[in-house]
Order: sequence, then C-alpha cells, then structure tokens
Amino acid sequence: MNKIQVSQDTLYEYLTAHDVKMIRLSELLDCSNDTLTACFQHRKDKHGTPRTLSAYYIAKINEVLPRLADEIEARLLTYGSERMYTNTHGRTYDPGMIEPMKELGKYLNLTGLTHRLLGWSQNKKSSVLCRPNAINYGSITEQDVVTINTEVLAVAAVLSSYKL
Repeated sequence: MNKIQVSQDTLYEYLTAHDVKMIRLSELLDCSNDTLTACFQHRKDKHGTPRTLSAYYIAKINEVLPRLADEIEARLLTYGSERMYTNTHGRTYDPGMIEPMKELGKYLNLTGLTHRLLGWSQNKKSSVLCRPNAINYGSITEQDVVTINTEVLAVAAVLSSYKL
C-alpha cells in the first residue's frame, strides 16, 4: 500500500483534530511528551529557533504510526454485553461498554471524542463513564458505539497510511 506523504504540521493537526493522545505516541517513540509537543508546535528553543522533528524522530514516527493505528483499531467496541438492559422508555443501554471505552481513552481523549461525535458535555461524559451513582451511568447506546467505532476505524486507517 502506498503511503501518503504529509508534513509534521499536517500530522499534528490530524492528531489533535481527532483527539489522539500525544502521550501514547511519545511512549512509542520513547521520548518525553513535552519534547514531542514542543517540536510539533514549533516552540522556540533557548536560541530562539523554532523546534522541529529531527530526521531520527521522523523515521521513528514513520515506524510507530502503523503500530499506533493497530493499537487503536484493537480497541474497537463490541456492543452487547451481558449487562445490557432496556429502560421503561424502551431505550437499550449497555453499561458493559464502560471499561472498553476507558481502555480506548488511553489512546483517544474521550472528553473531546464524545463531545465531537456524540454531543456529550464533559459533565455527561463523566456521569456516564465515571460516576456509578449517577442516574445515567452506563447509558451507552448501540448508536453511540457505532459512531465511536466508525471514528476509531477512520483514525486507524489514516494513521496507517501516513508517513512524514
């Protein structure tokens, strides 16, 4: 498969627009998150020169992007656990999706992702995923899972096709 040649700025814009966590990329590159972010954002070094990725890190990013894509794709959600229930209004929810979504959250920023894709506020995301005493805890529908999985597959496909 032919890779799409992109600049580091294009890659960074894509990663931030699609809520990919830079910390996981920096772990795969074995560098600090601050250093990687400073290069992507072209922050000035102590000499006033804007930072950019070195040839070493460009090669390493090209090496780890497919691995990052595979790890993200491996976090696809499977709707339909034994914890599924239908409420009195006829809506079906699956609280069994909480842990898989939190696992996906190691790679994608769930607050940004759920806001952008599902229209959830930060408060709703917290009550659905983090507050067991909340009335809407675990209220994850099949449509929510389909929407998230579509994004996960798209992000994985793009990352595996990019090269710097």
